[in-house]
Amino acid sequence: MGRWYIMIGYIALCKKNGTVNRVIRSVPVGLINEGKNIRELFTDPFELDHILTQDLACPSSLRLRMKLEGDPLVYVTLKAYGDQLLLLVFGLDEPYQFSQLIEMTLSALEVPEVMGQDPYGAGYYEIQKLNSQLINYQQTMAKTNVRLQTLLKEMQTARSAIEILERDPLTGLFTEKVFYDRAANVLEKSADEAFDIAAVDIEQFKIVNDTFGAVAGDRLLMDLAMCLMNLPVDPPPLYTRARADTFFILLHRQKTLYDILDEHVSLFLERYPLPMRLQIRIGIYHIEDRALEVARMCDRALLAADSIKGSYGRRIAQYNHTMHEKLMLEQKIVNTMVESLQREDFQVYLQPKAEINTGRLIGAEALVRWKHPEFGMISPGDFIPVFEKNGFIYSLDLFVWRTACRMLRDWKKANRSIPISVNVSRTDLYHKDLPETLSGMCRDYDLAPDELHLEITESSYVRDSVQLLTVIRRLRQAGFIIEMDDFGSGYSSLNTLSDLPIDIIKLDMIFLRQSENNLRRQKVMQLIIDLARELDLPVIAEGVETEEQAILLKAMGCPYAQGYLYGRPMPETEFFKF
Repeated sequence: MGRWYIMIGYIALCKKNGTVNRVIRSVPVGLINEGKNIRELFTDPFELDHILTQDLACPSSLRLRMKLEGDPLVYVTLKAYGDQLLLLVFGLDEPYQFSQLIEMTLSALEVPEVMGQDPYGAGYYEIQKLNSQLINYQQTMAKTNVRLQTLLKEMQTARSAIEILERDPLTGLFTEKVFYDRAANVLEKSADEAFDIAAVDIEQFKIVNDTFGAVAGDRLLMDLAMCLMNLPVDPPPLYTRARADTFFILLHRQKTLYDILDEHVSLFLERYPLPMRLQIRIGIYHIEDRALEVARMCDRALLAADSIKGSYGRRIAQYNHTMHEKLMLEQKIVNTMVESLQREDFQVYLQPKAEINTGRLIGAEALVRWKHPEFGMISPGDFIPVFEKNGFIYSLDLFVWRTACRMLRDWKKANRSIPISVNVSRTDLYHKDLPETLSGMCRDYDLAPDELHLEITESSYVRDSVQLLTVIRRLRQAGFIIEMDDFGSGYSSLNTLSDLPIDIIKLDMIFLRQSENNLRRQKVMQLIIDLARELDLPVIAEGVETEEQAILLKAMGCPYAQGYLYGRPMPETEFFKF
């Protein structure tokens, strides 16, 4: 894909020796950060020293060379404010970028150090002088550019109170309502043209605010807004920051547009100076039914973005009808989940765990099933992710844990005692009283904690290793047996073995299936089984369905298995007979 040029725009407050006190805006991101000296920007720092020694009461714009790719010529303006300097650096490659640079400059008016207490004080009018210089510069570049004239008129109109109210004060983009109105107007006037709605969403944005503070979060939103506005698209799209960290864009449909958008966002993430891995998801809705409200179009684009959250291999997804059906099913699930739990529509099934050599029963896994009176049997694959997302999974897990404890108590009275393993959801780990809750259940049903095994997925460790490690240590100290579920499906399996205080490994069924006719996979699986044996960790292979799979596992030295070959999930009464 061909390279496009990126607008250069940098506004900062500096000490008079050139040290940066605060970066107001930076495009590209991170040209010079706080604490560094602005001399690092320029090819000839002595020339900048000459400017700094001049009288800066009436600044003039000078062209200097910067240390950037392509060695572009840029304009530099400095203005003294008390014991600080306001630095403006700008350089444009394309005429359409001019409006973005003006919006970026005007946004500096929101910075208290520049404005003072008066919202239209001296700082405001000094910035206006800088804008005039920018306008003169651009007019000499493209006097006949009709689009530029339209943008300049829009900037003049933006000074009115009404226009200010239509803008998001943080990013300068349209507010959500204004975006909906203007997008509807564009779609009505351009009935013969194809348009798309794009939803751009930052994953786990709350962590940025919680970890690095609201200032860092606001800057991320402003920088992402500038990144999106800097797309080399003609005609320019409409933008809004709609919901905290969610942006919507109305774009003319173009063949390579989303490849460009993907690469543009990828470059932004690679260069962004924040010590955490940021993830941005983009959902696309191809507008077909123009009778649909713009807000509903945006919902569909956001639904597409949500469909790939947590998927590290994809950044862009397109909306389809299956997503709509899934949304409707999720709504039905949410509408009836509380009543179903109260009616005991949820049932706990048990699947046997067996010794491979002898077939002897060594335990069972408790699995939840939902028999809805109206919708019939609802698959766990449909309702578990919904419950994990809305937090209801903890209430459901409490029901499963209590039911398993009651079963264990009844079996002990009948002298047929084997351990039962229950699943602990990733979201359950955020409940600080989880160890006390489970210990209390065991006391209520007169059980030893090691009779109730706790299955925690490896993916939980990959996402929340610190939190998970703390909780698991407390659970093991309380006497519970910890089984690492779906081992081999994550990205840190060896780290899991070395770091986590676990007692049993459950090999993911997909890992087993991929090993049947793949010699290399078999060697990896053999290595894991041997390593687990050296660490005194029993291994249970999940998803064993055929005798051939059992023979393969036996040859590898895997002692235990679970799967249809040994028994399907079944109600308690059937399992007791089994």
